[in-house]
Amino acid sequence: MEWLNDNEMDKQKFIVLRLYAPEDELVLLDFYPLRESDEPDWNPMPEDWSCYPEPLTIYKQDYTQLLLKYFAVIYPTKDAFDGTPEPEFDVCSYNWIGKDDWNRIIIEIEKHLSEHDSKEREFLQAFIEWIKEALKHTSIITVWGNQ
Repeated sequence: MEWLNDNEMDKQKFIVLRLYAPEDELVLLDFYPLRESDEPDWNPMPEDWSCYPEPLTIYKQDYTQLLLKYFAVIYPTKDAFDGTPEPEFDVCSYNWIGKDDWNRIIIEIEKHLSEHDSKEREFLQAFIEWIKEALKHTSIITVWGNQ
């Protein structure tokens, strides 16, 4: 995987996971792996989380029905970038979620996969696979909601 250059953002191809969300749903979450830097005093800019070639989109109904309870296991937590306390997931803004928290979410989903029907398992497994692949390239995935 290669990060896109700043002038290549139009080459992003969003992966969309959709099961229950209607085709006309507009409320969504976008998942952007962060291109990290070891520069001193580095502060991520939008191009640092908008350069992953295949970000993920999940719509509200699918997040609410299939993922919300798994995200809840990590809260309260700390912002993975600056360490500020995060009491809950914010569906209206950026959430900087670190590798350890993603691994907790993955473990929780995997523990409960058998409780889901085959289509839900397929959705959840695709989500897990996307997260695991992204975590090979970063330790922070930014999740942004437009609610």
